Amino acid sequence: MRYDSDTMKENVHLKALKEYIANTKEILSLSSPMLAGIENDEDYRLKLLSSFREIGVLSQRNNEILDEHFFPLVLDEKPSGKEVREALRTFNELLLDSTAMENIDQPLLMLIAEKLLSDAERGEDERELILALDGMVPTAYIMWNLTTRLAPVLMDCYRYRDMGMDAAKRLIALADKERFLQLPDDECRQLVLINTRYVRCMFSWEDKEDRAACNESDLQMMRHALELAKDPFYREQIPDDAFWDSHVFRTLQYLADFTEDCNSHGFTKEQLRELNDYAKQLFAFLSKHSELQDRCPFVEQQLYRLRNAYLSEELSLDAYREALAALILRRDPEDFSTRGLYTYYVLPWEYILSLDPKHLSPEETQTLQVIYDAMSSYAYRMPKTGVLSFMLTMICNILKRFIAVPDGISFPDLCLSLMAAMHPPTYIHSIGVADIALFLATHLLEKNPAPLVGIAGTADVSEVPAQRESVLNFVHEAARLHDIGKLFIVETIITYGRRLIDDEFALIREHPAAGAALLKTHPETAPYAEASLYHHRWFDNSRGYPEPSETDVIRYPALNALVEISDCIDAATDAVGRNYKQGKDLSAVLEELRAERGTHYAPYLVDLFDDPAVFEGVERLITEGRDENYRKTYHLLKSL
Repeated sequence: MRYDSDTMKENVHLKALKEYIANTKEILSLSSPMLAGIENDEDYRLKLLSSFREIGVLSQRNNEILDEHFFPLVLDEKPSGKEVREALRTFNELLLDSTAMENIDQPLLMLIAEKLLSDAERGEDERELILALDGMVPTAYIMWNLTTRLAPVLMDCYRYRDMGMDAAKRLIALADKERFLQLPDDECRQLVLINTRYVRCMFSWEDKEDRAACNESDLQMMRHALELAKDPFYREQIPDDAFWDSHVFRTLQYLADFTEDCNSHGFTKEQLRELNDYAKQLFAFLSKHSELQDRCPFVEQQLYRLRNAYLSEELSLDAYREALAALILRRDPEDFSTRGLYTYYVLPWEYILSLDPKHLSPEETQTLQVIYDAMSSYAYRMPKTGVLSFMLTMICNILKRFIAVPDGISFPDLCLSLMAAMHPPTYIHSIGVADIALFLATHLLEKNPAPLVGIAGTADVSEVPAQRESVLNFVHEAARLHDIGKLFIVETIITYGRRLIDDEFALIREHPAAGAALLKTHPETAPYAEASLYHHRWFDNSRGYPEPSETDVIRYPALNALVEISDCIDAATDAVGRNYKQGKDLSAVLEELRAERGTHYAPYLVDLFDDPAVFEGVERLITEGRDENYRKTYHLLKSL
């Protein structure tokens, strides 16, 4: 194709990139199809298969778009022309609502931000530099938010934090009055002032070695942001009352939210009293500015009011808990909008932090039951774009602090229910791996029980058949939970068919360790953590991830080998949620297993397939059994 001008190039690139966004939104919707119009489990199975065939077509087109219209632009080391920069900036704005922190494809945002900033720093246009710095701040925050879910497993999150803070500091320096007068235009002046107020709500300004000093620095920064609104100099430069109303509102909102996670930042009593005053100011300000109330819904206002009153000792702990519980129980059970996120996750998170897990009242137990029952329901029906990333952070927080409820949903079942709600293919894969692992373990126990010693507390070979049920249950549960770490990176694994960039590979490689860390937080699942950690490690420890280390402690090598080979068999024979190609037949997979016998796969497991009954049994599991798992998923989702 030939272009007659740079403008034509821009139009072609932007048109294609807009198509990419439309395709990606459709992919997000198709990945977890709603049950409306689906009358039975067989229809659901067919719908899921049909949806993923559609995803395959859309993904192929998206790859073509990115390879022709995106990667050549952002990976080009030469400075971009104005038209290309505008196309990338428009694409960035369509991918990201920086005010609401809603986004569609996070890693692409980072590539755009890095490219625009690199170009701007090599030029002499201050306006371009300010726009690029302003784009880097929310983009770095998005990646920081995603990767901090994996900390301390993945420490790369601090790289994003530092990138965002460096950009923010450079912008804030421009608020100096002498420099402010020299800024190119009103848009640049507004962007600089905006960054003075919202940067602190996004990042830890410094490492928290001296928490008290950092907290005071944070407060001082926000006090300064409020003072800007009163300063005649800045008012004269930007004579826009609506801008300043928004500035004051957002600054007060961020101050009221400094006490998030029940004061996890550790503000002092004196500072908490000051923050409570700001929360009251926010409440009063909104009562006078009804046009801003849609930007801070009633439930959000109530959380700020209640939490700050409690932390400043104006409200007792019991009264605080009761008030939060009342808001949770009073919510509209059919509100699955973006705003519903507050009553389904944010309020419940703060409520859980206020509880004493060892001394729960009947009312508190009942409220927990309501919270857990509703989590998957909202996750399934949530808006398909916008809230996913923030919701995942809340989900991970709640799961880490899960409190068991008598006769309520178990921690493993809640994890898997959430996975089914957000990404049915991973749920189907997980229970399919469990089926295969259980089947292979059953035959191994009968033919060669020695490798199973140690599982379920067995001390020698004679105890393995004697504790058959316990051993097999252990294998099945470990396999069922092997991929639970993918809950931390759902927005990455649903980037269907798109060429993955380095940052995404790094995230995906951490899901085994993230899953193991989550499972270790609860006694009932801690024994299964090892299988999660090592399900991508080769049998001979020569390859896979996490990479072998001298500190590795492997208690259940046979369990890990069972999960690994079952994971590979299920993945290789299934097209749904994978590469959208026809899955391999089991005979082809068995050739690969035998070729890597003793290296990738445990010899004693590969040898099981010498028995035709084993081959036939696994083949049933990946055909009829997988179809049955589609149906199980339908009934689970229908119950939400």
